Amino acid sequence: MSDLSRREAVKLVAGLGIGMGTLAAQDAAGAETTQAEDKMLQDALANPSRFMFTAQRTFKTNSPGYRLIFTSAVRKPTDPKEGVSMLPASMRIFRANADQDEFTRKGGLYWQCGKEQGQIQFKNPGELIMVVYDQDGTVNCYSLFYDVRC
Repeated sequence: MSDLSRREAVKLVAGLGIGMGTLAAQDAAGAETTQAEDKMLQDALANPSRFMFTAQRTFKTNSPGYRLIFTSAVRKPTDPKEGVSMLPASMRIFRANADQDEFTRKGGLYWQCGKEQGQIQFKNPGELIMVVYDQDGTVNCYSLFYDVRC
């Protein structure tokens, strides 16, 4: 079994129809697609102290008190790509959606707060992001990576 590649294992499990979570899904055309497990996102949601900041972007909304929505983000590996919503004085960890358009493929992330819209950009597409949304409208965004320091 050690010679079995990950791709072959996913195909085998999907073919058997074992369903602890959704391994196979149907896209709009009816073709079968396989959702890859995002272990890094699961680890960050379970234990964020295992991660370090690799980059930071800060912006301030002109609509403090409104719900902040990252429209190009995924909260859980099994969620549809509908975005991440957060209230003031909260923190969220999510994966940036890297296949929405050309901007997101270059590390971009779209946000919306009330009627205000904007965008920020990180170095790599699909980064793991932690956002802290303060009550005064300040938004601190950090890209995360496993803390491998000694």
